[in-house]
Amino acid sequence: MPEPAVTTASIAIAAGTITLSGSLFGVQYDALLAGLIGGLVSLTYLPAMSLLKMAGTVAGSALLAGFFAPVLAAAGLHFFPWLQSVGDFLRLAGAAALGLGAQVLVPAGMRRLRAMVQEKTGAAK
Repeated sequence: MPEPAVTTASIAIAAGTITLSGSLFGVQYDALLAGLIGGLVSLTYLPAMSLLKMAGTVAGSALLAGFFAPVLAAAGLHFFPWLQSVGDFLRLAGAAALGLGAQVLVPAGMRRLRAMVQEKTGAAK
């Protein structure tokens, strides 16, 4: 079992790295960090994997949440006007939900995309 200080330091380094890399793309910091927290929580429910794969999935979930949380919040406000009273918390809750679901949604989306490509190439032969 790793030392708690090492794990805490690695999480702090990951949070700083993701925040800095997201700022290069113009992503909002708080959405990135909410996605990072959602990805870390989701990681506790996944089977054991290598350190590189864990880092990749957490970073991917944070970036996905950072990019799509404003879109999710805008869609929510468009379809449900009563969410105006929630304020900025809607974007952060959406980022955390995307961070939680990204580690399941991204592989499922990739499988679906591969199946569509195989279906198109198989039908063309």
